[in-house]
Amino acid sequence: MRNRFASAAMVILGLSVGGAAVQAGEVTPDLRLETVVSGFVLPVAVRNAGDSRLFVVEQNGRIRVVSGGTVLATPFLDFTANAPATGFTGQSSASERGLLGLAFAPDYATSGLFYVNYTDGQGDTVIARYQVSGDPDVANPASAAIVLRIDQDFTNHNGGDLHFGPDGYLYIGMGDGGSSNDPCNRGQTLLTASLNNAGSCAVDAGFLGNGGQSESRALLGKLLRIDVSTAGSETERCGLATGSVGYSIPLDNPYAGTDGVCDEVFASGLRNPWRFSFDRLTGDIWIADVGQGAREEVDVLPAGQVGLNFGWRCREGFLATGLSGCGSPPPFTDPVLDYDRSFGQSITGGYRYRGPQQPLDGVYFFADFASGLHMAAIERSSGYQRVDWRDSGGNFSSFGEDQDGELYVLNYGAGSLQRLVTDTRFRGDFESESAF
Repeated sequence: MRNRFASAAMVILGLSVGGAAVQAGEVTPDLRLETVVSGFVLPVAVRNAGDSRLFVVEQNGRIRVVSGGTVLATPFLDFTANAPATGFTGQSSASERGLLGLAFAPDYATSGLFYVNYTDGQGDTVIARYQVSGDPDVANPASAAIVLRIDQDFTNHNGGDLHFGPDGYLYIGMGDGGSSNDPCNRGQTLLTASLNNAGSCAVDAGFLGNGGQSESRALLGKLLRIDVSTAGSETERCGLATGSVGYSIPLDNPYAGTDGVCDEVFASGLRNPWRFSFDRLTGDIWIADVGQGAREEVDVLPAGQVGLNFGWRCREGFLATGLSGCGSPPPFTDPVLDYDRSFGQSITGGYRYRGPQQPLDGVYFFADFASGLHMAAIERSSGYQRVDWRDSGGNFSSFGEDQDGELYVLNYGAGSLQRLVTDTRFRGDFESESAF
């Protein structure tokens, strides 16, 4: 079944089902983006809450509700109106800071709880919990509760994405702290005792004043996994802050226990995993990691595996960086694909399609923010093959799924929400005909 659908997907994407090589830059007209609604300001994330609505996160501090093809006038949550309580400061398109991510709790239908990822006035990462009000289209701003805080070294590479996995735990993608070439070596530093504390790598006094821990910097360049359903009592929770509601650590986290490594760490060696997602069928995690100056990459963390190291700052894509401190590296996990800077300079991670359009089943869709190129990864016997299917410009900041698994993409500059559609209809297993 899966191979049949994958072959049909090759037809839709202009591939030969006979296994001929795909040429980089190939574009097919069968797939297109259809604008659903526009008028957003700096949109960076789109989520569903298990119903027909979509929630669009604006970097400047608002979460908007899309219902019935219309953007509701009242924001679901407006950080700009509650800045004193959150420490949030509005951001411009020139910054990588701001309101960056949103995740609805698995039991949102009954608990009304959701979580956001933002940077505060110090530029540090905050994960906070909120609850919906009596109006299902408006959150209660007074319900804000800090879950964790992470000190950021520089202004960029904040990550920002967060998702609940099929196991019910909250996963958080963290960049390496910023600047270039990870000067503090956060991506490869696991032991808190080995943290670089020199110069710009030193902990920020304002962060400590907000109740954070200096050890939180060991969470940078990592994928985190926590249990927000209980307050917990573990002693090596590096993101725990004074006054936070707390969280516990899943017992099968790779560094759970007293070993000198932050319990929250689930995977390491990441530069800036701006967007990652779960394959809703397999539970695999697909991570798009923004490159430094040579390669953009897509990593996969298979369901059931823990503790993988994806290589940054010693590797960028499939290439060794030659940076210091990488002479005797630990085992690294290579990406499933990468591409060079002639195709783009800032990868935007998407999703492996699992919606009702069966010919697209298993295809991973993603884009490049800088070039506007839309790409797809198709599983072949030799690995994953990259196909370029749309090249018409635009800054695409994020992908999202609706409750049925249909895919959406946000055009950051145009302020629009678009849906992935195909103009091809299928007969039998592989035969296709144009809808026009």
